[in-house]
Amino acid sequence: MSTDQRIVILADTHVGDRTPAIEPALLRAIETERPDRIFHAGDVCKPEAIERLAQIAPTDAVQGNRDWFMGYRLPLECHHQINGVRITLAHGHISIWQWFLNYVVLFLFGTMSGHRHFQAKLAQKYPDANVIIYGHIHARQDEVMGGIRFLNPGVSYPERRNQYKSQYAVLTISSQGELRAEFKSVQPDPPASV
Repeated sequence: MSTDQRIVILADTHVGDRTPAIEPALLRAIETERPDRIFHAGDVCKPEAIERLAQIAPTDAVQGNRDWFMGYRLPLECHHQINGVRITLAHGHISIWQWFLNYVVLFLFGTMSGHRHFQAKLAQKYPDANVIIYGHIHARQDEVMGGIRFLNPGVSYPERRNQYKSQYAVLTISSQGELRAEFKSVQPDPPASV
């Protein structure tokens, strides 16, 4: 008999790249969620981030473009079937060449591809998924496109685009395969005084 599954979703922690560690306030919030598992949609950047998350719950992570640049090798995708729901976890940059092309377009024309461009490419690559969880764009998304639900938890380290709050999502999959996604933000701890 299936039971409800509670999954914390993170992306773009950028540990060792843009921040020294996962925000302690974010870790406490994840512990409070009591997840059955954690999915990290790439740009982890250091194995220590996944090791710390795995102390909370079993953790799956995929390789993002920054992981590739930093030499941190992870699977490019993970596939799960949970309570009848087919889930694909991928970073969303499609490939290093797609990432590079996006920046060439930005340089030449001053615009980048929007989230629907990436979602369309992901749908082509993973047509059998019911849900595709991705990161890369540093923006929250919960949208159905072409019959596939796309979830992006936002960016999980404090930065300008998230009002300097760590973002994550909680996906609950009922025993009957019904989905409920919640977006959450965490205010970082104030800096320690010396």
